[in-house]
Amino acid sequence: MPTLSEYWFQKQLLGGPFSVYNQPFPDGGYAWIANGGQTAATLTWVRPDNETVVDLASQLNSQDILSQIDRLLGSHANRTSGMMAQERFWWQVPYYGQDPGRHGEWDILVRLYFDFHIGTPWYCSDANGDIDYYIVVYLNGAGNLEAYVDGWSYHYSGGGPFCTGGINDALNSAVPAGVGPLQTILDTKLAALAEIKFSAVYILPGSGTKVPGEHAENADDDAAIAVLS
Repeated sequence: MPTLSEYWFQKQLLGGPFSVYNQPFPDGGYAWIANGGQTAATLTWVRPDNETVVDLASQLNSQDILSQIDRLLGSHANRTSGMMAQERFWWQVPYYGQDPGRHGEWDILVRLYFDFHIGTPWYCSDANGDIDYYIVVYLNGAGNLEAYVDGWSYHYSGGGPFCTGGINDALNSAVPAGVGPLQTILDTKLAALAEIKFSAVYILPGSGTKVPGEHAENADDDAAIAVLS
């Protein structure tokens, strides 16, 4: 049975806390959802029976993957959160200005990221921030699901007044070194779907649940890949 999903975002489209209400409806029938509350943006999606969903946060927070991240960071930084996923329009990606025409302005990339902490000597403040990788999800010419790491970035506060140079050097070494391992992780996690022919792929905010009724989630913490067979 198809499902009508209505997403109500409290702050902005595809960002921050949101509620989703899922209403199944019969083929040839209709569904009706009403929301009397205030929202900053709304997204409506009709989700067919043949939809398969991959919840990225749940797939990427296994202990083996988190351990890989910790080994990659080594002594440079300490991970302080699990892996999170977030939809980003291309123009919202930090390195967009380096090559604006590489993707369409409103193409959606997926930001995979985690928080970190770096301790510093007593004469500097500690640094706290996030390390981000941006992936592109698509169907190849044969209709098979693929994803690749498009780029990376990091952001932090602290480290002053004397330690930001060393922090930048460490992150500029460690963060791009994670592209290869992340690509391997993506290939492994999507392997079960890589040989199936699909007709469409799209990204949904949150876990991508289709369970009937209302659910509260956060689009900054999770996103889901959905494919139609």
